[in-house]
Amino acid sequence: MFYHNHHRYKSGKRQGKAPIELLTGQALETDWVDLLLQQVGAGHHAALGASQPFSMPLELVPNPHERSRPIETSPDVAIAKPIVNGDSVSPQPMGKAA
Repeated sequence: MFYHNHHRYKSGKRQGKAPIELLTGQALETDWVDLLLQQVGAGHHAALGASQPFSMPLELVPNPHERSRPIETSPDVAIAKPIVNGDSVSPQPMGKAA
């Protein structure tokens, strides 16, 4: 997505402009590769403890407009359940196929 938004069109009526430039109206200072390296470098510095703006972690929320559907399983499908034996985990088949 970064490439798509920051690369410049090579032909057509938008030639020489990047989608982000058309959206914001601000010209990009450098090529998309240099911008990507700056973003990766900024993330690397944040991991090392450089000060970055605080952002809330993302959270998954249910879609209120989606109907819940029952999970349909075939009676011929075997389900494996792991059983712990010491340090190793081995699957044990369950259901009709067992």
